[in-house]
Amino acid sequence: MKMKSNLPAPKSSKKKIQMWINDLGSTNDKERVKARSLLINEGVNAAPSLIQALSNSNQDVRRETAHILAKTKNITAASALVNALEDEDHDVRWAAMEALIALDRAGLEPLLQILMKDIDSAWLLEGAHHILHVLNDKGHLSTPMRKVFSALEGTEAGYTVPWAAKTAWESLFGSERSNGGE
Repeated sequence: MKMKSNLPAPKSSKKKIQMWINDLGSTNDKERVKARSLLINEGVNAAPSLIQALSNSNQDVRRETAHILAKTKNITAASALVNALEDEDHDVRWAAMEALIALDRAGLEPLLQILMKDIDSAWLLEGAHHILHVLNDKGHLSTPMRKVFSALEGTEAGYTVPWAAKTAWESLFGSERSNGGE
């Protein structure tokens, strides 16, 4: 009689993970759903490959990848998801927004960092507004973040958002950097 092990199953190889990522672009719904499920179950082991997949030439792969990252809530993907807010495909941008919302506060630092720069991307501003709107409705925004949200709603967002984002970043994350032993 075979004994059942309580040990976790070994993680899959990078080759299998890449194969599943490729399957995210399949026109076969069953293949795509199976690949998504396998990658979600793979968890943190698949994160580096999924982060790279956000730059895949196939928009279906990018969209499905963002959906997976929303489910797994892996904070290492936050910066890549912020970059995906400027994807040419609306569905990819939307999935990236949902993934950043799922990350909650963990997604705010890279979002603030990009908002501190000169902003000429309407897609980025739109994505940031949506993310902060949802988090505000959930009561998850601090006062500095509500000021960024307010700046995003203004008519001069391109000018007011960088200052509001810098102020919020310094308030929320600046002290962590100075206390972290830099």
